[in-house]
Amino acid sequence: MIYARMHLISLSPPVHLVAGISVLLLCIPSNDALIRAVYNHNGISQDFDALPSHFGPSLHREGLLGHLVEAKPANACQPIDTPPPANSSSTAFIALIQRYDCPFTTKVLHAQQAGYHAAIVHNVDSQALVTMLGENEAVKESVSIPSLFISESASTQLRRIFHYDQTAYIILVPECHWLSCWDAEPNCQSHPQRSRQGLLKQTFPCLPTRCRLFNGIHYLLLGLTLVIWVVALYVLCCL
Repeated sequence: MIYARMHLISLSPPVHLVAGISVLLLCIPSNDALIRAVYNHNGISQDFDALPSHFGPSLHREGLLGHLVEAKPANACQPIDTPPPANSSSTAFIALIQRYDCPFTTKVLHAQQAGYHAAIVHNVDSQALVTMLGENEAVKESVSIPSLFISESASTQLRRIFHYDQTAYIILVPECHWLSCWDAEPNCQSHPQRSRQGLLKQTFPCLPTRCRLFNGIHYLLLGLTLVIWVVALYVLCCL
């Protein structure tokens, strides 16, 4: 739940309205997802921006922890190799797939059929993030794993990390929701622990926050809110 206590004493209706608008504008969530790579024996972490696809299931609110494996063939336009043998039943594997040559849904479906728990598609010769759409309805309905899209530079860095550190893992953090910005628990575990199929035992708010309350349009909305405040106070005090 969202807990907000507002003590408004002797304020006229315009200020009530301004306060309400301020809260709404500052709570607009981001639609981005986050990929966090953890390596060097949990000593270093690095974040990468990602966009969730518009097909298949959304990431679980608890996030997904797993090991990254490059797809073979890289574009996953044909059935790909299965992931390496798992150390335990809780180990999750996430396929890293190259963009182009076939629909996104085909790539993700091939990762699913090979036994991966999620798929990450990366751009080629571009740092742009694109939203993956389901072109084929029949294939789209068959997809049952989440998928994300990242830039080429992010994929290069992720490859480097997993090449030099066999103990590295990644955490897929879902897009920020309303409750995620406000219900963070104060006593969260320092290191994530895996449960079944890579799901984190702690809930999403225990992960480092990804709520972008002040980015892009939010700065514009914040400025507009401040202008409304100034005008309202001027009307109350000077007229």
